Formats: sequence, structure tokens, C-alpha cells
Amino acid sequence: MSGKKGVGNHAPAWAVKSRCDGYWEWFERVGPPAYEITGKYLFFCRDRELLVRVGLEELRNGGFHLARTHMAGVQPPSAEYVLCLYYRDDSRKKELEAKYRGRPGLKHRKEFPDRLSPEEPEERRRFQEKRGG
Repeated sequence: MSGKKGVGNHAPAWAVKSRCDGYWEWFERVGPPAYEITGKYLFFCRDRELLVRVGLEELRNGGFHLARTHMAGVQPPSAEYVLCLYYRDDSRKKELEAKYRGRPGLKHRKEFPDRLSPEEPEERRRFQEKRGG
């Protein structure tokens, strides 16, 4: 697939688990990442199901290991749902922009640790500990 480290290591559909915390639905790929999670890529859309499909695609086929979006039934204040894909750096920015450019209603940007919300470092720590990282 791609020569990038961590990209292209495909996971079967069953290798992604999800859980809800009352506001977010978290998706985790089974198996440890070969990197420390230090930031995230953000996608915004009014169509939650499109964001879930993008997240699952990247977890199964794109080398990502952790994602979240609003739970079904949760209406975000901005009326747009957000998908957070967690990764180690911004090396995937252009790749993701090119891959999802032109998808109606889908917007994209990246963020790094100084912009992560208070619960995210705890989720990343829990995820890394569970994976032995």
C-alpha cells in the first residue's frame, strides 16, 4: 500500500472494538500501535454515519489505532459531529486531505496536544497502558 511506517497494516473488521462513555463512542483497533499517540486529526460533518465509516476505514486499513465520535443520539452543540483520529504526528495530513477531498459535507483539520480536551490524555494513557506502551 504505502511506504509510510504504520500505514497499510490491514485489520479484519472484527479487530475494531467500540465502547460508549455516555457522550463519545470510542473505536479501538485490536493490537498495539507502533507509536505513541500525541495528537489527532479532526473531521467534521452533519452526517454521523459518514464519520463512523471514515473512522472504521482508517482503523481497519489506514494504520490508525484509536478514534472517537459522538454517540448515536447525542446532538453536538455545533450541529456538526466530529471524528477524532489519533496518531503520533502530522505526517498523514496531506494524505488524509487528498483521500477525503471532495466528500460532500466533510471537513478536515489536524490538532496536537496543546489543543486536546481534558479527557483525551487520560484516554490515550489508558489505551497505551492496555497495549503495553
